[in-house]
Amino acid sequence: MTRSTMARGTALAILLAAFNCLPALAENVPRSINEIVVLALKHSAELAALKKDASAKQSLAIQAGTISNPTLELQGSTGSLSGSPEERTASIGINQELPLYGKLRLRREAGQREAEAAQRQLDNTARLLKDEVVTLALDYSLTSKRQELAEDLVKLNRDLVTIAGERFKAGDIPELDLNLAKVEVARAESRLLEVEREGSPLRIKIASLTGLNESDIKLSDKLSVPMPSPKTQDLVKQALASRPDLLSLALERDKAETETRLAKAEVLPNLTVGLFAQWQRSSVEVGGMSSTSSDTQLGIRLSMPIPVFDRNKGGRAAAQAHLDAADSHRLALERTITAEVEAAISRLSSSERILSLLEQGIIPQLTENLKLTQEAYRLGEVGILSVIDEQKKFFEVNDSYLTALHDRQAALVKLETAVATELTGGVQ
Repeated sequence: MTRSTMARGTALAILLAAFNCLPALAENVPRSINEIVVLALKHSAELAALKKDASAKQSLAIQAGTISNPTLELQGSTGSLSGSPEERTASIGINQELPLYGKLRLRREAGQREAEAAQRQLDNTARLLKDEVVTLALDYSLTSKRQELAEDLVKLNRDLVTIAGERFKAGDIPELDLNLAKVEVARAESRLLEVEREGSPLRIKIASLTGLNESDIKLSDKLSVPMPSPKTQDLVKQALASRPDLLSLALERDKAETETRLAKAEVLPNLTVGLFAQWQRSSVEVGGMSSTSSDTQLGIRLSMPIPVFDRNKGGRAAAQAHLDAADSHRLALERTITAEVEAAISRLSSSERILSLLEQGIIPQLTENLKLTQEAYRLGEVGILSVIDEQKKFFEVNDSYLTALHDRQAALVKLETAVATELTGGVQ
């Protein structure tokens, strides 16, 4: 065998191995909620638009602090049309308006506060989007857990049909018991289909927010995570210091205050300074004799409007109204934030108590009762209705347990959203 033949054989083997690996690589890789959030933030058209808007306002803030351009003036005249062709005049001048009383600085500051407020609005939109995505992901995780529980119920009922079938053949039970077991299997399968159907719209919504294909959405998260022990007073204080919507209102208030000072400064007019050069040629005729002369002049002009009729009364009133409105909006939002934090803490505490009851007393005892009842039915000590009843209780209580886990995690997400910070290192 030649070297070239061996090389081709080796290359073919490598290609075949690679093709064999393709199905494994194509499998859906479970994604954490954090990964889903990152994709949603990156894919959001609204966030992209707000980023551009914030950039535009930053550019306008720079422009607002730029002094206006000077004005160039050119003027010329001739006496040709009035019978004095020797008389000519030409002048050139430049005028510059000079904003006084710090108007230029105030305009720049107002524009800068508006640009910073736009950035905080962007942060707030990202905060709300994260809350929406995490909540959707938790709802989808709950649906997945319910699907697993429904599959377990189907298996329990199929096992019951098998046992009932064996006892019916042995003549221990009537055919009615076997039929009841088959009905329970059908009901469990119907419940499984309902749960699977509930997950479809959630996948579609997550796909639209993240740009993923619906078939690619598979989460690796658990509903149970370590819970913090928050103190209401500390979290309210933290929320008031870090919430981007409140920071945006604070910046809007600073802008309104700056605009109030600017409105007062606008009462006083700006000064316009002008420099000019004038060249003049004239002709004088005396006793039939004429003489011409040329003259050049340099000068300065100062002009300023007289504030007699317009003293910016409306502008000052509007600026003060905006300032008062900003104070009212901020006070209202502070109260709303406090209520949001307190409500989230209350919901979290309530969910913890419900979970504690289920985990410590109800679920362990219910699991033991189901095992004992199934064994008792196998031995002919109880009827099939007792087994069916215990299986229903087992499903309902475990479904309530999954709901309680979801509610606790959702309450934590709402608390983190209200405080605008991560309390457990983020959802994994």
